[in-house]
Amino acid sequence: MSIDLSKLSAKELYELARQKEQEEQQQAALNEELNQLKAQHEELLTGHQQTLGRVDGEISQLQAQRERLINEHDTELAKLNGKIKTTRQQLVQQQTAPKPVSTAPAAAAKIETAKPVNPEPATGKKPETTPPTASAKNAAATASPSAAAAAASAASDIDELFKIIIELMRSREYISDTLLKEKLKGMGHTSANLSKQLEQLVKDKKLIRKSGGSYVLGKK
Repeated sequence: MSIDLSKLSAKELYELARQKEQEEQQQAALNEELNQLKAQHEELLTGHQQTLGRVDGEISQLQAQRERLINEHDTELAKLNGKIKTTRQQLVQQQTAPKPVSTAPAAAAKIETAKPVNPEPATGKKPETTPPTASAKNAAATASPSAAAAAASAASDIDELFKIIIELMRSREYISDTLLKEKLKGMGHTSANLSKQLEQLVKDKKLIRKSGGSYVLGKK
């Protein structure tokens, strides 16, 4: 609504001017307050972004450190498992190796066979049969330990493999078949029977195969 200033008295004009001046002062104060609030808002956002950036950097460093520690742990564990496996294989070989057989019984047997055989008695009885020699007994005895040694070595390999898998899955709930084989090969486990060994662990319910070809730990 426009006001005709020509119709106002001097007092009315003075009041109008004073009122307008107050409004301008209030508007200036509000503008100043708004500018201060905008500055505080900008400062808060900048500080927040800087804090987040610093925290993100620390998280990245910690993740890199964690990955490095895991790799170092896996490497040391693989070396130790390799030494344990080699030592166990040597122990099994020593325990199952055939003991040296003395040649004295065999020589005595040859001397016995070289003696002339008495003719069959007149009574019609057949001569007594010569018992088997010690070398023949030892040859028969060494046949089964070799098969037992092979079975014991295979079982030991599977047990060592499962211990390695337990260590690999300490920091994870499941692992894919591809990643597991890659990790095992990287740790020096390059057995040609790796797939069969994993199948045996699944049959033994030490590993459980999930959909998608991943594994989780079963009973230990």
